[in-house]
Amino acid sequence: MKRAVSALAFVLFLLLGLAVPAAAGGESDPTIGGDERMAAAAGPCGSSYRHIGHYPIGSSPVLGYMDVYWSSTAKRNCMVVNHATATYGTKLYTEASIWPHGSSPPSCPKSVGCDGGMYSYYAGPVYTPAGVNMSNRCLNIKGVVDWTTATRTRIHCG
Repeated sequence: MKRAVSALAFVLFLLLGLAVPAAAGGESDPTIGGDERMAAAAGPCGSSYRHIGHYPIGSSPVLGYMDVYWSSTAKRNCMVVNHATATYGTKLYTEASIWPHGSSPPSCPKSVGCDGGMYSYYAGPVYTPAGVNMSNRCLNIKGVVDWTTATRTRIHCG
């Protein structure tokens, strides 16, 4: 279901001409129900999250993108690592990690703040820890596609 919702979100963004990649792509799936379509339209992290950052992983070719989101309601950040054209649909090690600057990075493959595994389209969404108000804190992120790693530190400081 997570992949189907993300696929629909990608199609919506492409149709609207926005430069915000979602998780997966392809034709819309007629078997997806109305509630799932609403969730896809809200984005991969939820309805209160808005897109605030888009960072490449690798170069020549770009293998993927780290997309960062912010919720002023939840006071949390979220991140998804999306495969780019060069890796789209190919099962490769993919990882999304997010954590408050000054804290230790989360352990992978699966913990709060990290999702890693053999994925064909994306990893995540992952969130900063619950109960940590990110309003006035900087963020660290790490994305991996096919063992190529990109890291950004001290970004989106409140």
